[in-house]
Amino acid sequence: MTVKKLSSADATPGPDPAKRAPNESTSDAILAAALRLLGRGAELSIQAVAGEAGVSRQTVHAHFGGARGLRAALAADGAAITTAPYESSRDRLIDAAVRMFSRPGAGQISIETISAEAGLTKGAFYHNFADRAELLRAVARRVSPVEEMRAQIEPVVELGARDGLITIARAYYTAMSKRAELVRNLAANSSQDPELTKAVMSEIIGQGAPLMLAWFGLQIQKGNLRPVDPALLIQALFGPVFLVIVLGPAVFDDLTRLGIRPAIDNVEAYVDLILQGIAPAAETPEVGK
Repeated sequence: MTVKKLSSADATPGPDPAKRAPNESTSDAILAAALRLLGRGAELSIQAVAGEAGVSRQTVHAHFGGARGLRAALAADGAAITTAPYESSRDRLIDAAVRMFSRPGAGQISIETISAEAGLTKGAFYHNFADRAELLRAVARRVSPVEEMRAQIEPVVELGARDGLITIARAYYTAMSKRAELVRNLAANSSQDPELTKAVMSEIIGQGAPLMLAWFGLQIQKGNLRPVDPALLIQALFGPVFLVIVLGPAVFDDLTRLGIRPAIDNVEAYVDLILQGIAPAAETPEVGK
């Protein structure tokens, strides 16, 4: 896509990000971020706009249906923008799949259906992807929460272990909640192939492992945590959160009626349980706060 660098006169018809109310909607925030990128002459990609707005790429897709919808909204808002005659067919297919997998109860989605959603033929699909599995991995990669979580986790480096773990657990839950339907539908669409399921989940979750390992390693180095295997801590912290996402709210509604609340609803107590265990207080080793 080709964009024209805006002068102050060009940008006048569009919304002024600096004058927006503090409670601006997510759609307004995304449009304001796109206008700032246009004003700097930057590339107007979904990834760049999401980063500038501080939201996930899936959120941009949910509000505007992909790059084409975002450009149309900007044009309607008065932005001076020109577009290339066509958007990458590969991106169109990924955008279409993200939209379809984000719909509640999407179930199994065929190559033909995704191609039709993208306005392309089945032949165009196979020109861009070797098979359906490659598309599923590309979708998972695009909606990975890693960058969104990085923005939440990096500022808590100076916090103690307890406050940091609470912040991280909440950030992970927030990021994954936005992708809940998509994650469930991706899992359903790859369920017949265990290797594919593993690949899809690693794209969504596994990319964040180095970030978390580094954070835990730093806390151990500071003496805020005992030198345990960080992988165990990652599983203990994220397992219950991910369980809520995978099983869906209906399952946990039933459990709540039985008195079993999701760990994220009582995250402070859950983090204390991880840090202190359930042994009597006299036997509980001290852990840095």
